[in-house]
Amino acid sequence: MRMPDLTIARRVVLAILLGNSVWVLIIPWRTVDPPTPMAEVAFAAGLLAAAVAIGLMLRAAAWALVQARRTPAAAAVLVTLALWWPAFAWAGDDQAPWAWLAGMVAGAVALAMPWIVAAGVLAAFTVAATAGALAHDASVLRELLTLGGAAAAVVVMLNALIWLLGLLHSSERARESEAALAVAEERLRMSRELHDLLGHRLTVIALKAELAAGLTGADPERARAESDEIRQVAAATLGEVRRAVQGETTTDLRHQLESARLVLSSAGVRMDVALDPLPLTAAESALLAAVVREGVTNVLRHARATEVRISLAVMPGGRTLGFVDDGSGAGSVGAGPDGDRPGGTGLAGLAVRCADLGATLTAGPVDGGFELRVDLPA
Repeated sequence: MRMPDLTIARRVVLAILLGNSVWVLIIPWRTVDPPTPMAEVAFAAGLLAAAVAIGLMLRAAAWALVQARRTPAAAAVLVTLALWWPAFAWAGDDQAPWAWLAGMVAGAVALAMPWIVAAGVLAAFTVAATAGALAHDASVLRELLTLGGAAAAVVVMLNALIWLLGLLHSSERARESEAALAVAEERLRMSRELHDLLGHRLTVIALKAELAAGLTGADPERARAESDEIRQVAAATLGEVRRAVQGETTTDLRHQLESARLVLSSAGVRMDVALDPLPLTAAESALLAAVVREGVTNVLRHARATEVRISLAVMPGGRTLGFVDDGSGAGSVGAGPDGDRPGGTGLAGLAVRCADLGATLTAGPVDGGFELRVDLPA
């Protein structure tokens, strides 16, 4: 199910918060009796200022704007204290207008500011409510119960909304992280595909270009044939790069073996294949194709081999693909410090891909050559 847009959710929560802050105007106004029209205007202006300050505070809480909470919080507290005397002096019989106002302001401060600040404000308002009740012969108990009840109601009702908004915000961040991870995985897939593809095909192009250059004078016809093959390989490479970028690569072991035979034969390297008819998943076939492609690339670049043996068989504990060449082991695949050619990423990338499928990659010299071996789980 698609999560609601975070901005819309914040606006809905803010509308509810501001709707509740209207009570800052209504309850105190209906429980006072100012003696003159000017007093009515002044008291109404004070209530309006308190309501605006509370609205700004709640907006900052809903938008998680920490710095924007301090000024409206201070303004709301100051306005509330400024209305202390007129609220008590003009209060109706058995009414507690200032306690209502102070409680709602204290609750809003508790939502927007650290608890120690909210506790200090509540303590100050408690002292002021007690002093006002004693000075105007009002009930101290009524003032304190009204103050505490209003503050608790604001905290309980509005804090639930802000908590819900926090859950939506966390969900939004998780969704963004998931999207970023998907992008990173796609980039990694593309880099692996391009490395495997370009490393192999560019090696073939370089080999054939060198061969064509050497045949230009001695055998012009064969040189032209090699040049034609270079163009064909380049065109095919361009198409495969486009498919790799679009995520449409479908290279499997069978097709890769056919490509490897053509490439190695053009380089004068004989290839023997012995494959047991084993079931392979698409992911396993693509992995083994990448191993063959990397092995061919390393043979052409480094091994100076004349023969390659490729085998796939059932072994104790699983299935094993072996790629063995008869080139110089010390100068071939393991030349780099990480088991790869200097600056290369072929074997490192293959090792990661093998680990993803629960397989292991082994590369090292064997008698008379060098071996790449992949052990797939049963």
